[in-house]
Amino acid sequence: MGERALIELIRKICTPGPHVRVGIGDDAAAIDVDGNYLIATTDMLVGRVHFPSGTPPEQMGHKAVVANLSDLAAMGSEPLGLVFSVGLPRGIAADFVKKLLKSMNASARAYGTYLVGGDLNESDDIIISGTAFGVVPKNQLLTRSGARVGDLIAVTGELGAATVGLKILLEQLPQKGYKKLIRASTHPVARVWEGRFLAKSGAVTSAIDITDGIAANLWQISRMSKVKLIINEEKLPVNPLVRKFAFKYRVSARDFYLFGGEDFELLFTVREKRWEKVKRGLQRRGTRVTEIGRVVRGRGVYFEGKRGLEKMPDRGYEHFR
Repeated sequence: MGERALIELIRKICTPGPHVRVGIGDDAAAIDVDGNYLIATTDMLVGRVHFPSGTPPEQMGHKAVVANLSDLAAMGSEPLGLVFSVGLPRGIAADFVKKLLKSMNASARAYGTYLVGGDLNESDDIIISGTAFGVVPKNQLLTRSGARVGDLIAVTGELGAATVGLKILLEQLPQKGYKKLIRASTHPVARVWEGRFLAKSGAVTSAIDITDGIAANLWQISRMSKVKLIINEEKLPVNPLVRKFAFKYRVSARDFYLFGGEDFELLFTVREKRWEKVKRGLQRRGTRVTEIGRVVRGRGVYFEGKRGLEKMPDRGYEHFR
């Protein structure tokens, strides 16, 4: 079983409580607390799985914070704080731990939030398991299930950079000319401000952060919202260096920008009449945002091209596969 099938199994086993507005299956849980929703999410990073050999502790700590805050951003939430359980091999240098935690603290502060607690344990590999908490007014909650027929589909930033950057590091390929791709992998950005802006706009109907590849995340919105998504592939904001790298090494650029993970951008649907206002608001902040398609009646995700509609493969990065 892959990760997605396991999550479906977990959804069937776990009973949502009476105060749970959103449970297992979205970017985070939403719990009704005194007129607002408390947002809670967790994300685990494992040394040999998530980091190339020799990754500095500062990069590990930063990525752990961003991975958790990105989930809050997708729900439109304001961060309240983070707790981390950290597993470390016996005999690891104290300086490594110091740098790891200082980086986690600095990254949290950069997003206006705090590390407020956690746990330490002994393990065979480095394990950083974080939980982030946030809050959002009830009328501003963003989920994967709100897309409506007639909405436009949009995405922040650029696609594919982090996946190529990771490939360069893992395979020890020449880095000259690709520093921006490598930085996208080692120093990702959580779209926390953008998430709050989209939530407050009142124009956004669904949202998700791109962690498993935009193809997989489009399919998640389609299934949860029970709608059909039509994508113009030519409009996808692919980082130009991704295409350059793919051409040089004779590999498929699609594998990076459609199916690669950890872009940490926000994919969202927005009411067509409000799109221009939302776009201008993000651009004033300096955030690139691109309209890439539309929501129609039906099910599934499709490319729109000269030969008609082509079904988009429902795949992306998935643990256990």
